[in-house]
Amino acid sequence: MFHLGIEVMVVRLFAAVLVALSLAACVTTAPHNFGGSDFARYRIADVSVEGVEVIRSWPGEEEVFLRTNAVDPETRRRIETEPASQFPALRAHIQRALTTRFNAEFASHVAPIFTGTRPARAVVRLRTFDVPSVARRVFVDTDAKIEADIDIVDAATGEVILRYDGPYRLRRLVGGFATGLAVAFDRSDVGHSQITDYMTAYRDWLART
Repeated sequence: MFHLGIEVMVVRLFAAVLVALSLAACVTTAPHNFGGSDFARYRIADVSVEGVEVIRSWPGEEEVFLRTNAVDPETRRRIETEPASQFPALRAHIQRALTTRFNAEFASHVAPIFTGTRPARAVVRLRTFDVPSVARRVFVDTDAKIEADIDIVDAATGEVILRYDGPYRLRRLVGGFATGLAVAFDRSDVGHSQITDYMTAYRDWLART
């Protein structure tokens, strides 16, 4: 009977994880006026990311940074409790991680839509990006958040040819005293997956011509 109760608890926990990993907010964005001929004119030649200073925390990349850099114990403790933007070396690491991730997302999700030859730049401006740490998920905050504007800029003229005022989206994570067990079962990087979700929505927005 005891074992049956444990199994029921595990099943319920996994169900909660699946629900929690779904987007808690579904917001629509006004349609664009780009047409097929416009997409056939341009190609995405470069992607840059701005706004890294808004990031509150990103545990996955903070762990990578701490594994690959010599950090004194006091700084390590502060990184785990203070905003990532307060640490220049960590901020530079996250900037590189974001640039790499968004370039990969544009290559797979967006570049195939722009089939032309005229170079265009994509500028991603983060408004919100936050993945709560384990401690925050236990006691304070269980919501991963992202919001970004995306401009497509004519590389030759500097003119913004397509603007996306991205919606604010959040994902409810498992919190409270179940956080540790949830993290142990799911080691995927929430920050990376929420970027993928955001760029998938952006691709779908572009496709609505």
